Amino acid sequence: MIRLCTFIVFLLAASSSIAAESRSWSFVQSIGGIAVGQPTKVANGWLLPVRADVSGLQKITLKPTALNSGLTCNAVNANVEGQVISIAISTSIAGSGRNSLCPAAQLGQLKPDTYAVVYRGPDGQTTQLRNVAVGL
Repeated sequence: MIRLCTFIVFLLAASSSIAAESRSWSFVQSIGGIAVGQPTKVANGWLLPVRADVSGLQKITLKPTALNSGLTCNAVNANVEGQVISIAISTSIAGSGRNSLCPAAQLGQLKPDTYAVVYRGPDGQTTQLRNVAVGL
């Protein structure tokens, strides 16, 4: 019984360290790409619609080369600096109530302007996705 408890504690500790992982641009390309839409105004700011499926079952911008049946899209993290919106996909292990489709990125309050949207991987490298107009 002690061995079983120790094993369960080990699994929980291991899963928490990989529970949410920011993904690289090469990962995004392998799952079929990513596309972003025009931001929409909501009660607490702006949302950036995101199309991405971490399962690798859908072509978004290119043909997927990887299949990930054990992953879900945890979040699309966004950071706004000046006129640049940086986004990154965060994945976690599949579980009940989780989905492989990525949700919209929450941008918060933004001033009306044109913003460049880039994908920023955990290595800091950026890839230009598109420009979007906010509140114009």
